[in-house]
Amino acid sequence: MTLTTSIIQTRLAAASRNERDNVAQQIIASATPAELLSLDAEAVLRLYEALRMLPPLVYSDRDRAAMKRLAAESQFKAPKTPEFGVDLVRTARAGHPQIQRELTADLVKGIYAAEKKRLSWLEQMGVDGDTIGRGQLGQPAYSDVGKPANFKAELERCITHAYVTRIINAQASPAREASLFDSSYSFRVPSQYAWAVTYPEVEDFVVAAYLGLRIESASKPRRSFKDTARFAVALYHGMRIMVVDAQKAVNNEVDWAPVETQLRSQGHDDECDYVNEVVK
Repeated sequence: MTLTTSIIQTRLAAASRNERDNVAQQIIASATPAELLSLDAEAVLRLYEALRMLPPLVYSDRDRAAMKRLAAESQFKAPKTPEFGVDLVRTARAGHPQIQRELTADLVKGIYAAEKKRLSWLEQMGVDGDTIGRGQLGQPAYSDVGKPANFKAELERCITHAYVTRIINAQASPAREASLFDSSYSFRVPSQYAWAVTYPEVEDFVVAAYLGLRIESASKPRRSFKDTARFAVALYHGMRIMVVDAQKAVNNEVDWAPVETQLRSQGHDDECDYVNEVVK
């Protein structure tokens, strides 16, 4: 019989408190690598909690060995970033050719490099304004990404992965991450970006998702994929009004080159440089 969350819950519930960690050990020891890899967040957390017996914190060498295997063979491992976040967005928009072509890990890294280069001395000292983090996004962008019509499901998946990975690898206080799971293991996404951005892989996802939304907004018939990326990055950088005005001035809503020329003629060199630094 394939190992499932329901089976794990039933077996742990049938054991006494003092025997629950032994049952969790047995479940993990008898599971195949494929079964451990397929376990969802609830299943992994139930096993982990049984092994740790919280409260109080009491565990044996056998508990440690079981936790080590659970961490090593479950799906909850530290992901490669920013690829993990980019892949979540690309998978969610599998039918959008501009996102498939232009939304890459390098684009996210380009945003980080361009933003770092332009931090004020106060921001360099850690004093943030309305925008925060490596991607210098704010609460409105995070809220936009988290809308059901946008990337709510993917945001939940990303944050779940980040939290559970840290819990089972003992990389952070379990109480901090576990506070977002209720007694039935239902998951709650934090409402504040300032909380979520403390996890690098979550910030990578939010930046990638917000870029994805901007790419969707910038996609137009006859506009090249590379120009789509340029306009998207301009929108990401808060250049919407100046871009619209430049488009009207040159009577061209499709191509970036004449818009850039117009922007530079108005003294917006740094804004244009930002776009060219990010989009290669």
